[in-house]
Amino acid sequence: MSGEALAAPALSDGDFGALSASFEALDRAALIAHIEALARTDAVIARCLDASRTGVFKHPDGRTDALLDVRMSPAQLGLLSLLAAQCPRPASVEFGFGMGSSTTTILATRRRAREPFKHIVFDATGLAGRGEVVQSFLIDEFGPAFERRYLRSEIGGPALVSEAGAGSCGLVFLDGCHRFENVMADFVAADLLCCLGGFVVLDDVLAPAVECAVNYIARNRPDYALFNFEAESLVVLQKISPDEREWSDFRPFEAPARSNWELKTPSLVRA
Repeated sequence: MSGEALAAPALSDGDFGALSASFEALDRAALIAHIEALARTDAVIARCLDASRTGVFKHPDGRTDALLDVRMSPAQLGLLSLLAAQCPRPASVEFGFGMGSSTTTILATRRRAREPFKHIVFDATGLAGRGEVVQSFLIDEFGPAFERRYLRSEIGGPALVSEAGAGSCGLVFLDGCHRFENVMADFVAADLLCCLGGFVVLDDVLAPAVECAVNYIARNRPDYALFNFEAESLVVLQKISPDEREWSDFRPFEAPARSNWELKTPSLVRA
């Protein structure tokens, strides 16, 4: 690696093959090198990367938020940053705030393009008081470009479709409730929001309910290209064509024989 941030391929001509080749070439080392390169010139990315490595988010005013078990890895942050840099619409969306690491990365990356943008997060309850320091920092740092809506994603997502229109978002990150029906409800809303060429990202894909949803999408949604970053517990979907299935279309798919939070051991390690 050269120590420089990676450049996502331009897709103005719908060259989805170029992005596919780019993703296939990515590994954990490349993702980490990318976020580290950004951190050298972006104070917000540097703050987020430090929190990822130390487990503590440090506000400039001295307050702190302990991430505890809700911590994204540098490689995960690197992948989200690459996608945020390629977001083809002014609007991006998240379902679930957690400790705000993904939100911070998306906001900081999108601001670097120096074009107007809006990032909306749906999370009705949060983590019982945790994440408040991070959220306070994001409000101060990004102003109206960041908005958290205290709604369940199953309600807020469809409402945003009515408000902003289908295909209005270029990046949708799904990390809400991990029950199967909730993941599928979130995906239905994300599919409606995502524009052609845009991205839907699912987190915690090693969990059985999320893996089950990914298996359904892989078998039943030929309008998406699927990139499995299983080693980082992320799956990236890119919408590559309109959904032209018949109303009754269905293909059987595999359901994991695991329960609750019994995580899958990654079979593909991009190390």
